[in-house]
Amino acid sequence: MARILIIENEELLAQTLARMLELGGHEVLVATNAANGVAQGVAVRPDLIIADWMLGGRLHGGEVAALIADACPRVKTIIITGYIGIASQVRGSDNRIDEVIEKPFHTEQMLAAVRRLLSKTQFSAAERRRA
Repeated sequence: MARILIIENEELLAQTLARMLELGGHEVLVATNAANGVAQGVAVRPDLIIADWMLGGRLHGGEVAALIADACPRVKTIIITGYIGIASQVRGSDNRIDEVIEKPFHTEQMLAAVRRLLSKTQFSAAERRRA
């Protein structure tokens, strides 16, 4: 399956998402702040990033995703946000953001977005190393 990086400062939500995706057969890594998220993303080259928009630091989720995408151009990105008005702004802010999901969300909504994005980009291990 896919390698997914979750970048979420709410640890309970991050672990819940991770468990849900692991049950689907994915390899999941979790970072609870922007700096660790960027470091892990550049190092492990995930297929998909799920990042909270408000990470509680200097960088928001879109900036974190862009930094990872600079090193890993094929990565797909889902931004999650609890700020209702921000979702439409986020959608238009950066073409490297593939989906925006508002909190609270249903499990099936997240799983559908993950399936949709991963179906667009399937890599073998060798392709991931070359990317």
